[in-house]
Amino acid sequence: MEVETRPKTIKATIRERKEIAEGTMMITYDLRGEEVQFRPGQYFFITIPKLLYPDDRGNRRHFSIVNSPNEHGIITMATRWRASSGFKTTLRDMPLGSEVEIGRIGGEFVLPDDNRRPITFIAGGIGITPFISMLRYVREEQLPYVITLLYSNRSRAAAAFFDELQEMDRAMPDFRLVLTMNRDEEWRGEKRTMDAQFIRDYVAEPNSQLFMIAGPPGMGEGMVKVLGQVGVEEGRVEVERFTGY
Repeated sequence: MEVETRPKTIKATIRERKEIAEGTMMITYDLRGEEVQFRPGQYFFITIPKLLYPDDRGNRRHFSIVNSPNEHGIITMATRWRASSGFKTTLRDMPLGSEVEIGRIGGEFVLPDDNRRPITFIAGGIGITPFISMLRYVREEQLPYVITLLYSNRSRAAAAFFDELQEMDRAMPDFRLVLTMNRDEEWRGEKRTMDAQFIRDYVAEPNSQLFMIAGPPGMGEGMVKVLGQVGVEEGRVEVERFTGY
């Protein structure tokens, strides 16, 4: 069953907007004294009252929540701007302080309640967003999860939250970060795609893990097949299928 809360529609304003990686923007919305409750990994719906540019899909979208549930009075998202839609271009160009509507919060791709089983997060590009909320919450609450993050990007410059994740890797004893940049000639680390051998190299006893996957369309299905090649049962795999690129 989908984990979901249904707050009333909240009138929020754009508090901050900044580029956090090449082609990626993070936006923080001020809830103006209202509060929302969510679980790390969930998404929210946002409506722009009047688009500045036409968009065939209309003026409403949903995005993963980036901030931790412990951060009150705000809600934060991050999104790619390449091949941008009228909706995203409007978000980019609206003045700070502009009003939007924050609607339903939902989603079942959330931090598991059971922290006894090791978890491997697999993120491709902007698929990092639900995992950032989870990791921030785990760190703040000092929860005893054992987590490996396999994070694939085309380049170091395009890797959202790169510095924060490296700092988490240093500070959190039960968190391991594995970065791979498959189109970056200057990157001195891992460059391979995340195939079966990659999983074997970085994940001990894969079938003892819970795998959570988020990334561009098609990535989830591809990674499910890869995990099957190393013996991971489908019941141990959860996929968040991102849309709206």
